[in-house]
Amino acid sequence: MAALDSKQFKQDLVVSIRYRNDLPPPPMPPKLLDVDTGGLSQYLTPGYASGLAKREDPNIEVDAEGGMPIDMIGVPGYFLGDESAIMAPEVTPVLDPADLALLLTLDQIKSQGAHDNVSFLRKTQYMTASQLSATTNPFVSSTPAKPKPTLKSAPPPPVAKDDKENIKRHIQKGFDIAYPESIPYNPPEAKANPITQQERDAWTNPVHPDNPRLKPVGFYPILPDVEAYTDVGGSWYAVKFDKAPLGTYRGRKDDRLDAALLGASENKAKHAEWLAKKNAYESNPELYEEPGPEPYVWTLYTPKQHDVSSRIQRIFDDSNPNKDDSELIERLLEESADDTLRLPFERNRIYQNVVQTTMGQTEAMALSIIEPDNLPEYSRFRKQGPAAYYYPIIERVRLKADRGNLGKTPAQAQAQAHEEELADQVMISFREARDDEQYRRTRFRAQFDPAFAAEAEQLEQANEAYEEALRAEELLAQQAELQASAQDVTMQEATDEEHAQVSTNGVSRRDEDDDDDEEGEDDDDDDGGARVNGRSRREVVDDDDDDDDDEEMRDD
Repeated sequence: MAALDSKQFKQDLVVSIRYRNDLPPPPMPPKLLDVDTGGLSQYLTPGYASGLAKREDPNIEVDAEGGMPIDMIGVPGYFLGDESAIMAPEVTPVLDPADLALLLTLDQIKSQGAHDNVSFLRKTQYMTASQLSATTNPFVSSTPAKPKPTLKSAPPPPVAKDDKENIKRHIQKGFDIAYPESIPYNPPEAKANPITQQERDAWTNPVHPDNPRLKPVGFYPILPDVEAYTDVGGSWYAVKFDKAPLGTYRGRKDDRLDAALLGASENKAKHAEWLAKKNAYESNPELYEEPGPEPYVWTLYTPKQHDVSSRIQRIFDDSNPNKDDSELIERLLEESADDTLRLPFERNRIYQNVVQTTMGQTEAMALSIIEPDNLPEYSRFRKQGPAAYYYPIIERVRLKADRGNLGKTPAQAQAQAHEEELADQVMISFREARDDEQYRRTRFRAQFDPAFAAEAEQLEQANEAYEEALRAEELLAQQAELQASAQDVTMQEATDEEHAQVSTNGVSRRDEDDDDDEEGEDDDDDDGGARVNGRSRREVVDDDDDDDDDEEMRDD
Protein backbone atom coordinates (compact mmCIF):
# COMPACT_ATOMS: atom_id res chain seq x y z
CA MET A 1 0.00 0.00 0.00
CA ALA A 2 2.90 2.26 0.76
CA ALA A 3 4.28 1.61 -2.70
CA LEU A 4 0.96 2.46 -4.28
CA ASP A 5 0.64 5.71 -2.30
CA SER A 6 4.08 6.87 -3.28
CA LYS A 7 3.38 6.32 -6.95
CA GLN A 8 2.57 9.57 -8.83
CA PHE A 9 0.20 9.93 -11.76
CA LYS A 10 0.37 12.65 -14.43
CA GLN A 11 -2.96 14.39 -15.03
CA ASP A 12 -3.76 16.54 -18.07
CA LEU A 13 -6.84 18.17 -16.53
CA VAL A 14 -6.93 19.90 -13.17
CA VAL A 15 -10.37 19.68 -11.60
CA SER A 16 -11.27 22.15 -8.89
CA ILE A 17 -14.34 22.15 -6.66
CA ARG A 18 -16.47 25.25 -7.07
CA TYR A 19 -18.31 26.94 -4.18
CA ARG A 20 -16.64 24.81 -1.49
CA ASN A 21 -17.61 25.81 2.05
CA ASP A 22 -15.91 23.94 4.89
CA LEU A 23 -17.47 26.04 7.66
CA PRO A 24 -20.07 24.33 9.85
CA PRO A 25 -23.55 25.82 10.03
CA PRO A 26 -24.07 28.46 12.74
CA PRO A 27 -25.27 27.05 16.04
CA MET A 28 -27.94 29.74 16.56
CA PRO A 29 -29.41 31.14 13.33
CA PRO A 30 -30.86 34.73 13.50
CA LYS A 31 -34.60 35.09 13.96
CA LEU A 32 -36.24 37.40 11.38
CA LEU A 33 -39.58 39.06 12.11
CA ASP A 34 -42.05 39.70 9.32
CA VAL A 35 -43.23 43.28 9.92
CA ASP A 36 -45.56 44.69 7.31
CA THR A 37 -44.47 48.28 6.61
CA GLY A 38 -45.83 48.56 3.11
CA GLY A 39 -42.49 47.91 1.50
CA LEU A 40 -41.40 49.78 -1.60
CA SER A 41 -44.81 49.58 -3.19
CA GLN A 42 -46.03 52.71 -1.44
CA TYR A 43 -43.12 54.69 -2.82
CA LEU A 44 -43.67 53.42 -6.35
CA THR A 45 -47.28 54.50 -6.71
CA PRO A 46 -47.92 57.30 -9.29
CA GLY A 47 -49.58 59.56 -6.75
CA TYR A 48 -46.84 59.42 -4.15
CA ALA A 49 -44.68 62.14 -5.69
CA SER A 50 -47.60 64.51 -6.33
CA GLY A 51 -48.95 63.97 -2.83
CA LEU A 52 -45.54 64.60 -1.33
CA ALA A 53 -45.27 67.86 -3.24
CA LYS A 54 -48.67 68.98 -1.91
CA ARG A 55 -47.94 68.06 1.72
CA GLU A 56 -44.47 69.49 1.97
CA ASP A 57 -43.86 73.19 1.50
CA PRO A 58 -40.20 73.59 0.56
CA ASN A 59 -38.56 76.62 2.08
CA ILE A 60 -35.88 77.77 -0.36
CA GLU A 61 -34.11 80.99 0.48
CA VAL A 62 -33.03 82.76 -2.70
CA ASP A 63 -30.91 85.88 -2.70
CA ALA A 64 -31.26 88.89 -5.00
CA GLU A 65 -29.18 87.20 -7.71
CA GLY A 66 -31.35 84.08 -7.78
CA GLY A 67 -28.62 81.90 -6.33
CA MET A 68 -26.51 82.40 -9.44
CA PRO A 69 -24.07 85.29 -9.03
CA ILE A 70 -22.81 86.51 -12.41
CA ASP A 71 -19.81 88.80 -12.72
CA MET A 72 -19.92 90.59 -16.11
CA ILE A 73 -16.77 92.62 -15.52
CA GLY A 74 -14.56 89.95 -17.02
CA VAL A 75 -16.62 89.65 -20.22
CA PRO A 76 -14.73 91.54 -22.96
CA GLY A 77 -16.70 94.29 -24.69
CA TYR A 78 -19.95 93.68 -22.73
CA PHE A 79 -20.21 97.21 -21.31
CA LEU A 80 -19.48 98.64 -24.78
CA GLY A 81 -22.57 97.02 -26.27
CA ASP A 82 -20.78 93.98 -27.73
CA GLU A 83 -22.54 90.83 -26.49
CA SER A 84 -20.79 88.46 -28.89
CA ALA A 85 -18.71 87.00 -26.05
CA ILE A 86 -21.80 85.62 -24.26
CA MET A 87 -23.67 84.57 -27.40
CA ALA A 88 -23.37 81.29 -29.21
CA PRO A 89 -21.07 81.45 -32.24
CA GLU A 90 -22.72 81.64 -35.66
CA VAL A 91 -20.51 78.83 -36.96
CA THR A 92 -20.38 75.73 -34.77
CA PRO A 93 -16.75 74.94 -33.93
CA VAL A 94 -15.27 71.57 -34.77
CA LEU A 95 -15.60 69.31 -31.72
CA ASP A 96 -13.20 66.66 -30.59
CA PRO A 97 -14.38 63.08 -31.26
CA ALA A 98 -14.25 62.39 -27.52
CA ASP A 99 -16.75 65.22 -26.91
CA LEU A 100 -19.16 64.00 -29.59
CA ALA A 101 -20.11 61.02 -27.39
CA LEU A 102 -21.51 63.47 -24.83
CA LEU A 103 -23.97 64.80 -27.42
CA LEU A 104 -25.67 61.43 -28.00
CA THR A 105 -29.41 61.44 -27.39
CA LEU A 106 -31.19 58.97 -25.11
CA ASP A 107 -32.49 56.96 -28.07
CA GLN A 108 -29.01 56.63 -29.53
CA ILE A 109 -27.65 55.39 -26.21
CA LYS A 110 -30.43 52.80 -25.80
CA SER A 111 -30.03 51.52 -29.34
CA GLN A 112 -26.42 50.64 -28.71
CA GLY A 113 -27.33 47.86 -26.27
CA ALA A 114 -24.80 45.81 -24.37
CA HIS A 115 -21.37 45.54 -25.94
CA ASP A 116 -19.74 42.16 -26.49
CA ASN A 117 -16.43 43.14 -24.98
CA VAL A 118 -17.66 43.37 -21.36
CA SER A 119 -15.21 41.38 -19.23
CA PHE A 120 -17.58 40.00 -16.59
CA LEU A 121 -20.06 38.72 -19.22
CA ARG A 122 -17.48 36.86 -21.27
CA LYS A 123 -17.67 33.09 -21.36
CA THR A 124 -14.67 31.30 -19.79
CA GLN A 125 -14.62 28.22 -22.05
CA TYR A 126 -13.72 27.76 -25.69
CA MET A 127 -15.90 25.69 -27.92
CA THR A 128 -15.68 25.02 -31.63
CA ALA A 129 -18.52 25.26 -34.09
CA SER A 130 -18.82 21.46 -34.23
CA GLN A 131 -19.13 21.26 -30.47
CA LEU A 132 -21.83 23.92 -30.50
CA SER A 133 -23.80 22.00 -33.10
CA ALA A 134 -23.39 18.68 -31.27
CA THR A 135 -24.33 19.93 -27.85
CA THR A 136 -27.61 18.95 -26.35
CA ASN A 137 -27.90 22.04 -24.19
CA PRO A 138 -31.19 23.66 -25.09
CA PHE A 139 -29.88 27.07 -24.06
CA VAL A 140 -27.06 26.93 -26.61
CA SER A 141 -28.03 27.79 -30.16
CA SER A 142 -26.71 25.58 -32.95
CA THR A 143 -26.44 28.49 -35.39
CA PRO A 144 -24.17 31.41 -34.78
CA ALA A 145 -25.95 34.58 -33.84
CA LYS A 146 -26.06 37.38 -36.35
CA PRO A 147 -23.71 40.21 -35.55
CA LYS A 148 -25.45 43.24 -34.20
CA PRO A 149 -25.14 46.35 -36.31
CA THR A 150 -22.72 48.72 -34.71
CA LEU A 151 -23.96 52.26 -34.26
CA LYS A 152 -21.73 54.77 -35.95
CA SER A 153 -20.78 57.83 -34.02
CA ALA A 154 -22.64 61.00 -34.87
CA PRO A 155 -21.01 62.93 -37.72
CA PRO A 156 -19.39 66.21 -36.77
CA PRO A 157 -21.50 69.31 -37.38
CA PRO A 158 -20.92 70.87 -40.81
CA VAL A 159 -18.61 73.87 -41.02
CA ALA A 160 -19.41 76.77 -43.32
CA LYS A 161 -17.10 76.95 -46.33
CA ASP A 162 -16.82 80.73 -46.12
CA ASP A 163 -15.77 80.63 -42.47
CA LYS A 164 -12.52 82.58 -42.09
CA GLU A 165 -10.97 80.05 -39.74
CA ASN A 166 -11.92 77.20 -42.05
CA ILE A 167 -10.34 78.99 -45.03
CA LYS A 168 -7.13 79.64 -43.08
CA ARG A 169 -6.92 75.99 -42.02
CA HIS A 170 -7.40 74.80 -45.61
CA ILE A 171 -4.70 77.17 -46.87
CA GLN A 172 -2.30 76.02 -44.17
CA LYS A 173 -3.11 72.40 -45.02
CA GLY A 174 -2.18 73.06 -48.64
CA PHE A 175 1.20 74.45 -47.57
CA ASP A 176 1.79 71.49 -45.25
CA ILE A 177 1.05 69.03 -48.07
CA ALA A 178 3.29 70.84 -50.53
CA TYR A 179 6.13 71.54 -48.08
CA PRO A 180 6.07 68.87 -45.35
CA GLU A 181 9.61 69.77 -44.28
CA SER A 182 8.39 73.22 -43.16
CA ILE A 183 5.78 71.90 -40.69
CA PRO A 184 8.14 71.99 -37.64
CA TYR A 185 8.83 75.67 -38.36
CA ASN A 186 5.17 76.74 -38.47
CA PRO A 187 4.18 79.37 -35.88
CA PRO A 188 1.89 78.22 -33.04
CA GLU A 189 -1.11 80.14 -34.41
CA ALA A 190 -0.84 78.38 -37.81
CA LYS A 191 -3.35 75.55 -37.42
CA ALA A 192 -4.27 73.30 -40.34
CA ASN A 193 -7.07 70.85 -40.99
CA PRO A 194 -6.11 67.17 -40.74
CA ILE A 195 -4.46 65.73 -43.85
CA THR A 196 -5.78 62.43 -45.17
CA GLN A 197 -3.75 59.81 -46.97
CA GLN A 198 -5.90 60.30 -50.04
CA GLU A 199 -4.88 63.96 -50.19
CA ARG A 200 -1.22 63.05 -49.86
CA ASP A 201 -1.53 60.55 -52.71
CA ALA A 202 -3.34 63.11 -54.86
CA TRP A 203 -0.46 65.54 -54.35
CA THR A 204 2.21 62.93 -55.02
CA ASN A 205 0.46 61.46 -58.08
CA PRO A 206 -1.79 64.17 -59.55
CA VAL A 207 -4.45 63.09 -62.03
CA HIS A 208 -6.05 65.36 -64.60
CA PRO A 209 -9.82 65.65 -63.91
CA ASP A 210 -10.80 65.33 -67.60
CA ASN A 211 -7.98 63.34 -69.20
CA PRO A 212 -6.34 60.80 -66.87
CA ARG A 213 -3.68 60.06 -69.50
CA LEU A 214 -2.09 63.47 -69.10
CA LYS A 215 0.93 63.58 -66.83
CA PRO A 216 2.48 66.73 -65.32
CA VAL A 217 5.93 67.68 -66.56
CA GLY A 218 6.68 70.39 -63.99
CA PHE A 219 5.53 71.94 -60.74
CA TYR A 220 5.57 75.67 -59.96
CA PRO A 221 4.60 77.48 -56.75
CA ILE A 222 2.02 80.21 -57.39
CA LEU A 223 3.26 83.50 -55.90
CA PRO A 224 2.28 87.20 -56.10
CA ASP A 225 4.73 89.43 -57.97
CA VAL A 226 4.91 92.13 -55.30
CA GLU A 227 7.86 93.83 -57.03
CA ALA A 228 5.62 94.63 -60.00
CA TYR A 229 2.89 96.28 -57.89
CA THR A 230 2.75 100.04 -58.36
CA ASP A 231 1.51 102.83 -56.12
CA VAL A 232 -1.93 102.70 -57.76
CA GLY A 233 -2.72 99.34 -56.15
CA GLY A 234 -1.42 96.75 -58.58
CA SER A 235 -4.10 97.27 -61.23
CA TRP A 236 -3.70 95.10 -64.32
CA TYR A 237 -5.70 95.23 -67.54
CA ALA A 238 -6.19 92.46 -70.10
CA VAL A 239 -6.05 94.20 -73.49
CA LYS A 240 -7.15 92.46 -76.67
CA PHE A 241 -6.81 93.85 -80.19
CA ASP A 242 -9.36 92.82 -82.80
CA LYS A 243 -6.72 93.41 -85.43
CA ALA A 244 -2.93 93.40 -85.23
CA PRO A 245 -1.96 96.99 -84.36
CA LEU A 246 1.39 96.72 -86.16
CA GLY A 247 2.29 94.95 -89.36
CA THR A 248 5.22 92.66 -89.89
CA TYR A 249 8.73 94.07 -90.09
CA ARG A 250 11.19 92.28 -92.37
CA GLY A 251 9.00 89.22 -92.47
CA ARG A 252 8.59 88.84 -88.71
CA LYS A 253 6.65 90.35 -85.83
CA ASP A 254 7.34 94.00 -85.08
CA ASP A 255 8.93 93.94 -81.62
CA ARG A 256 8.03 97.58 -80.94
CA LEU A 257 4.72 96.35 -79.53
CA ASP A 258 6.62 94.76 -76.59
CA ALA A 259 7.75 98.23 -75.44
CA ALA A 260 4.69 100.24 -76.54
CA LEU A 261 2.75 102.76 -74.42
CA LEU A 262 -1.04 102.58 -74.21
CA GLY A 263 -2.58 105.83 -72.98
CA ALA A 264 -6.21 106.57 -72.09
CA SER A 265 -7.92 109.96 -72.41
CA GLU A 266 -11.46 111.17 -71.86
CA ASN A 267 -13.96 110.20 -74.55
CA LYS A 268 -15.77 113.50 -75.05
CA ALA A 269 -18.38 111.94 -77.34
CA LYS A 270 -19.56 109.44 -74.69
CA HIS A 271 -18.56 111.08 -71.41
CA ALA A 272 -21.71 113.21 -71.02
CA GLU A 273 -24.00 110.23 -71.63
CA TRP A 274 -22.01 108.04 -69.23
CA LEU A 275 -22.04 110.75 -66.54
CA ALA A 276 -25.84 111.11 -66.80
CA LYS A 277 -26.30 107.35 -66.45
CA LYS A 278 -23.94 107.27 -63.49
CA ASN A 279 -25.83 110.06 -61.67
CA ALA A 280 -29.13 108.30 -62.34
CA TYR A 281 -27.76 105.01 -61.01
CA GLU A 282 -26.36 106.63 -57.86
CA SER A 283 -29.67 108.40 -57.18
CA ASN A 284 -31.83 105.29 -57.73
CA PRO A 285 -29.82 102.06 -58.14
CA GLU A 286 -32.98 99.90 -58.10
CA LEU A 287 -34.44 101.57 -61.18
CA TYR A 288 -31.35 102.23 -63.31
CA GLU A 289 -28.56 99.91 -64.34
CA GLU A 290 -24.92 100.50 -63.53
CA PRO A 291 -23.27 102.26 -66.50
CA GLY A 292 -19.99 100.41 -66.11
CA PRO A 293 -16.49 101.88 -66.27
CA GLU A 294 -15.84 105.34 -67.64
CA PRO A 295 -15.35 105.29 -71.44
CA TYR A 296 -11.91 106.29 -72.69
CA VAL A 297 -10.15 106.86 -75.97
CA TRP A 298 -7.09 104.65 -76.10
CA THR A 299 -3.95 105.73 -77.95
CA LEU A 300 -1.09 103.42 -78.87
CA TYR A 301 2.41 104.92 -78.90
CA THR A 302 5.33 102.85 -80.17
CA PRO A 303 9.09 103.51 -80.18
CA LYS A 304 10.24 105.54 -83.14
CA GLN A 305 13.05 103.14 -84.03
CA HIS A 306 12.85 99.45 -84.85
CA ASP A 307 14.68 96.62 -83.06
CA VAL A 308 15.02 98.61 -79.83
CA SER A 309 12.50 96.82 -77.58
CA SER A 310 15.10 94.64 -75.88
CA ARG A 311 17.25 97.70 -75.23
CA ILE A 312 14.31 99.64 -73.74
CA GLN A 313 13.35 96.70 -71.54
CA ARG A 314 16.87 96.57 -70.12
CA ILE A 315 16.65 100.29 -69.33
CA PHE A 316 13.38 99.85 -67.43
CA ASP A 317 14.63 96.75 -65.55
CA ASP A 318 15.58 97.92 -62.04
CA SER A 319 17.56 94.73 -61.40
CA ASN A 320 19.86 95.45 -64.35
CA PRO A 321 23.12 96.90 -62.95
CA ASN A 322 23.90 98.53 -66.34
CA LYS A 323 20.53 100.21 -66.81
CA ASP A 324 22.13 103.69 -66.58
CA ASP A 325 24.87 102.90 -69.08
CA SER A 326 25.26 105.79 -71.53
CA GLU A 327 25.99 103.47 -74.44
CA LEU A 328 22.68 101.71 -73.83
CA ILE A 329 20.49 104.79 -73.94
CA GLU A 330 22.24 107.50 -75.96
CA ARG A 331 21.44 105.89 -79.31
CA LEU A 332 17.73 106.06 -78.50
CA LEU A 333 17.47 109.67 -77.32
CA GLU A 334 16.42 112.68 -79.35
CA GLU A 335 16.30 116.38 -78.54
CA SER A 336 12.89 117.54 -77.34
CA ALA A 337 11.25 120.98 -77.40
CA ASP A 338 12.87 121.98 -74.08
CA ASP A 339 16.36 121.14 -75.43
CA THR A 340 16.62 117.96 -73.32
CA LEU A 341 17.35 114.47 -74.58
CA ARG A 342 14.38 112.14 -74.28
CA LEU A 343 13.12 108.84 -75.62
CA PRO A 344 10.65 109.42 -78.52
CA PHE A 345 7.39 107.48 -78.90
CA GLU A 346 5.24 108.22 -81.93
CA ARG A 347 1.48 107.83 -82.13
CA ASN A 348 0.55 104.71 -84.04
CA ARG A 349 -3.19 104.14 -83.63
CA ILE A 350 -6.23 105.65 -81.92
CA TYR A 351 -9.04 103.39 -80.72
CA GLN A 352 -12.42 105.10 -80.36
CA ASN A 353 -14.49 101.91 -80.24
CA VAL A 354 -13.60 100.24 -76.96
CA VAL A 355 -15.43 97.55 -74.98
CA GLN A 356 -14.55 97.67 -71.27
CA THR A 357 -15.65 95.01 -68.79
CA THR A 358 -15.02 95.41 -65.07
CA MET A 359 -13.80 92.27 -63.30
CA GLY A 360 -13.72 91.31 -59.64
CA GLN A 361 -10.46 91.40 -57.71
CA THR A 362 -10.28 87.59 -57.64
CA GLU A 363 -12.40 86.78 -60.70
CA ALA A 364 -9.60 86.58 -63.27
CA MET A 365 -5.86 86.11 -62.85
CA ALA A 366 -2.99 86.20 -65.31
CA LEU A 367 -0.20 83.65 -64.78
CA SER A 368 3.38 84.13 -65.89
CA ILE A 369 5.57 81.00 -65.68
CA ILE A 370 9.21 81.88 -65.05
CA GLU A 371 12.14 79.60 -65.82
CA PRO A 372 15.25 81.21 -64.28
CA ASP A 373 17.60 79.31 -66.59
CA ASN A 374 16.31 81.33 -69.54
CA LEU A 375 16.83 84.70 -67.82
CA PRO A 376 19.97 86.83 -67.47
CA GLU A 377 22.01 86.54 -64.30
CA TYR A 378 20.91 89.92 -62.93
CA SER A 379 17.18 89.12 -63.21
CA ARG A 380 15.23 89.40 -59.96
CA PHE A 381 13.34 86.17 -60.74
CA ARG A 382 16.44 83.97 -60.42
CA LYS A 383 16.44 84.26 -56.63
CA GLN A 384 13.06 82.55 -56.21
CA GLY A 385 13.64 79.85 -58.80
CA PRO A 386 10.96 78.32 -61.02
CA ALA A 387 7.62 79.87 -60.12
CA ALA A 388 4.28 80.98 -61.56
CA TYR A 389 3.47 84.60 -60.68
CA TYR A 390 -0.15 85.73 -60.71
CA TYR A 391 -1.49 89.19 -61.56
CA PRO A 392 -5.11 90.15 -60.68
CA ILE A 393 -7.07 91.42 -63.70
CA ILE A 394 -9.53 94.17 -62.74
CA GLU A 395 -10.71 95.08 -66.25
CA ARG A 396 -10.85 93.55 -69.71
CA VAL A 397 -10.38 95.97 -72.62
CA ARG A 398 -11.20 95.08 -76.21
CA LEU A 399 -9.88 97.57 -78.76
CA LYS A 400 -11.63 97.73 -82.11
CA ALA A 401 -10.02 99.34 -85.14
CA ASP A 402 -12.04 102.15 -86.74
CA ARG A 403 -13.39 101.51 -90.21
CA GLY A 404 -13.39 104.12 -92.94
CA ASN A 405 -16.77 105.88 -93.20
CA LEU A 406 -17.45 108.67 -95.64
CA GLY A 407 -20.76 109.76 -94.11
CA LYS A 408 -19.60 110.55 -90.59
CA THR A 409 -22.07 111.20 -87.83
CA PRO A 410 -21.70 114.21 -85.50
CA ALA A 411 -20.25 111.90 -82.85
CA GLN A 412 -17.65 110.64 -85.31
CA ALA A 413 -16.84 114.18 -86.34
CA GLN A 414 -16.33 115.08 -82.67
CA ALA A 415 -14.11 112.03 -82.28
CA GLN A 416 -12.04 113.14 -85.25
CA ALA A 417 -11.65 116.58 -83.68
CA HIS A 418 -10.51 114.88 -80.47
CA GLU A 419 -7.94 112.91 -82.45
CA GLU A 420 -6.49 116.15 -83.74
CA GLU A 421 -5.98 117.31 -80.15
CA LEU A 422 -3.90 114.24 -79.24
CA ALA A 423 -0.14 114.48 -79.43
CA ASP A 424 1.55 112.98 -82.46
CA GLN A 425 4.68 112.22 -80.45
CA VAL A 426 5.50 111.68 -76.79
CA MET A 427 8.95 112.32 -75.34
CA ILE A 428 9.79 110.15 -72.32
CA SER A 429 12.38 111.02 -69.69
CA PHE A 430 13.72 108.92 -66.82
CA ARG A 431 13.91 109.74 -63.13
CA GLU A 432 14.06 107.95 -59.81
CA ALA A 433 10.89 107.42 -57.81
CA ARG A 434 10.07 110.13 -55.27
CA ASP A 435 9.86 109.45 -51.55
CA ASP A 436 6.06 109.46 -51.55
CA GLU A 437 5.93 107.06 -54.51
CA GLN A 438 8.37 104.65 -52.89
CA TYR A 439 6.42 104.79 -49.63
CA ARG A 440 3.06 104.01 -51.28
CA ARG A 441 4.51 101.12 -53.26
CA THR A 442 6.29 99.61 -50.27
CA ARG A 443 3.23 100.00 -48.04
CA PHE A 444 1.08 98.23 -50.64
CA ARG A 445 3.61 95.42 -50.97
CA ALA A 446 3.74 95.01 -47.18
CA GLN A 447 0.09 93.88 -47.29
CA PHE A 448 1.21 90.75 -49.18
CA ASP A 449 4.71 90.19 -47.80
CA PRO A 450 5.71 91.17 -44.22
CA ALA A 451 9.31 91.53 -45.44
CA PHE A 452 8.40 95.01 -46.74
CA ALA A 453 6.94 96.19 -43.40
CA ALA A 454 10.29 97.35 -41.98
CA GLU A 455 11.15 99.15 -45.21
CA ALA A 456 7.75 100.87 -45.19
CA GLU A 457 8.36 102.18 -41.66
CA GLN A 458 11.70 103.63 -42.73
CA LEU A 459 10.20 105.31 -45.79
CA GLU A 460 7.31 106.74 -43.77
CA GLN A 461 9.56 109.37 -42.14
CA ALA A 462 11.05 110.33 -45.50
CA ASN A 463 7.54 110.62 -46.92
CA GLU A 464 6.43 112.95 -44.11
CA ALA A 465 9.46 115.20 -44.69
CA TYR A 466 8.74 115.24 -48.42
CA GLU A 467 5.08 116.21 -47.88
CA GLU A 468 6.10 119.03 -45.50
CA ALA A 469 8.52 120.36 -48.12
CA LEU A 470 5.74 120.28 -50.72
CA ARG A 471 3.39 122.21 -48.43
CA ALA A 472 6.10 124.80 -47.78
CA GLU A 473 6.66 125.22 -51.52
CA GLU A 474 2.93 125.66 -52.09
CA LEU A 475 2.74 128.37 -49.40
CA LEU A 476 5.71 130.22 -50.91
CA ALA A 477 4.14 130.00 -54.36
CA GLN A 478 0.84 131.39 -53.07
CA GLN A 479 2.60 134.29 -51.32
CA ALA A 480 4.61 135.09 -54.44
CA GLU A 481 1.42 135.04 -56.50
CA LEU A 482 -0.30 137.45 -54.09
CA GLN A 483 2.66 139.84 -54.14
CA ALA A 484 2.81 139.73 -57.92
CA SER A 485 -0.91 140.49 -58.21
CA ALA A 486 -0.58 143.41 -55.75
CA GLN A 487 2.30 144.99 -57.73
CA ASP A 488 0.81 144.32 -61.15
CA VAL A 489 -0.61 147.87 -61.67
CA THR A 490 0.25 149.92 -64.77
CA MET A 491 0.80 153.73 -64.85
CA GLN A 492 -2.34 154.20 -66.93
CA GLU A 493 -4.43 152.47 -64.24
CA ALA A 494 -2.85 154.68 -61.56
CA THR A 495 -3.61 157.86 -63.61
CA ASP A 496 -7.19 156.77 -64.15
CA GLU A 497 -7.60 156.24 -60.43
CA GLU A 498 -6.34 159.75 -59.67
CA HIS A 499 -8.96 161.39 -61.95
CA ALA A 500 -11.79 159.19 -60.74
CA GLN A 501 -14.98 160.95 -59.59
CA VAL A 502 -16.56 159.90 -56.30
CA SER A 503 -20.14 160.73 -55.36
CA THR A 504 -20.67 161.43 -51.66
CA ASN A 505 -24.08 162.53 -50.30
CA GLY A 506 -25.28 163.18 -53.83
CA VAL A 507 -22.42 165.60 -54.64
CA SER A 508 -19.79 164.46 -57.15
CA ARG A 509 -16.18 165.25 -56.35
CA ARG A 510 -12.71 163.99 -57.16
CA ASP A 511 -11.07 161.26 -55.15
CA GLU A 512 -8.28 163.40 -53.58
CA ASP A 513 -8.24 166.46 -51.26
CA ASP A 514 -5.70 168.51 -53.17
CA ASP A 515 -7.53 168.57 -56.52
CA ASP A 516 -7.66 171.98 -58.22
CA ASP A 517 -10.98 173.62 -59.00
CA GLU A 518 -12.09 174.70 -62.41
CA GLU A 519 -10.34 178.11 -62.10
CA GLY A 520 -7.07 176.54 -61.04
CA GLU A 521 -7.40 177.69 -57.42
CA ASP A 522 -6.94 175.48 -54.41
CA ASP A 523 -9.89 174.25 -52.43
CA ASP A 524 -8.46 175.83 -49.28
CA ASP A 525 -9.51 179.54 -49.03
CA ASP A 526 -7.29 182.23 -47.70
CA ASP A 527 -8.96 182.04 -44.37
CA GLY A 528 -8.35 178.27 -44.18
CA GLY A 529 -11.81 177.16 -45.34
CA ALA A 530 -11.99 173.60 -46.64
CA ARG A 531 -14.54 171.96 -48.89
CA VAL A 532 -16.46 169.14 -47.19
CA ASN A 533 -19.34 167.31 -48.87
CA GLY A 534 -19.44 169.90 -51.65
CA ARG A 535 -19.53 172.87 -49.24
CA SER A 536 -16.88 175.04 -47.70
CA ARG A 537 -15.83 174.10 -44.19
CA ARG A 538 -16.22 177.74 -43.18
CA GLU A 539 -19.82 177.71 -44.35
CA VAL A 540 -20.46 174.68 -42.23
CA VAL A 541 -19.02 176.41 -39.18
CA ASP A 542 -21.14 179.51 -39.83
CA ASP A 543 -24.22 177.39 -40.06
CA ASP A 544 -23.38 175.91 -36.68
CA ASP A 545 -23.11 179.39 -35.17
CA ASP A 546 -26.49 180.35 -36.57
CA ASP A 547 -27.99 177.26 -35.02
CA ASP A 548 -26.53 178.23 -31.64
CA ASP A 549 -28.10 181.72 -31.89
CA ASP A 550 -31.47 180.21 -32.63
CA GLU A 551 -31.20 178.00 -29.56
CA GLU A 552 -30.38 181.04 -27.37
CA MET A 553 -33.42 182.90 -28.67
CA ARG A 554 -35.65 179.93 -27.83
CA ASP A 555 -34.22 179.90 -24.30
CA ASP A 556 -35.11 183.57 -23.87
